[in-house]
Amino acid sequence: MPRATLAITLPDEMWLAPVTRENPDATFRVLSALPAEDGAGVGLVEARGVPPDEMRSVVASSDALRDGDVLPADDGVLVQFETRTPTLLSATRSAKLPLDFPFEVEAGVARWTLTATHERLARLGDELDARGVDYRLERVDTGAREETDPLTDRQRDVLDAAADAGYYDEPRACSLTDVADDVGLAKSTVSGILHRAERALVHDHLD
Repeated sequence: MPRATLAITLPDEMWLAPVTRENPDATFRVLSALPAEDGAGVGLVEARGVPPDEMRSVVASSDALRDGDVLPADDGVLVQFETRTPTLLSATRSAKLPLDFPFEVEAGVARWTLTATHERLARLGDELDARGVDYRLERVDTGAREETDPLTDRQRDVLDAAADAGYYDEPRACSLTDVADDVGLAKSTVSGILHRAERALVHDHLD
């Protein structure tokens, strides 16, 4: 079964997004996280290289958190948190995909490792798209190089539809709105999917 690595750009409203971007040399690891019964999310984060007082200030001032405790730990702190809207957890739960813990967050980008079929990865992509979360498929390890594809099934389908319609012709034979109408998605959704697909192909070509 394929193992995929996704780079998830944390939405600005998530409490970890600003502190990880403001401390690019620090180390942040999400040790555990799970949805609560009332729709919230709870978890545990290890932070190294950030002063405890700064982490306490982040936790106390974040509108995204309903509760949080900063605890001392070796070479850093542990943050036990309860978030109001677990956007990423709800996406993985809807896609029925468990996350591998721990995972790191660096400069506002979380890197997930997932073991899943292409169909479930595509479903996760749909869930992230529906929530406006930017992501990139960095790697798919199938055990055979020839089977590796930097695109999700959905990205491939939309990219193929755009190419067939002449979106990449010079001059363009259709607009983004035309492509969106063809695939039955919102224009903003198609724009995001194509952007991530193009970026994935460029990175895959340069690697």
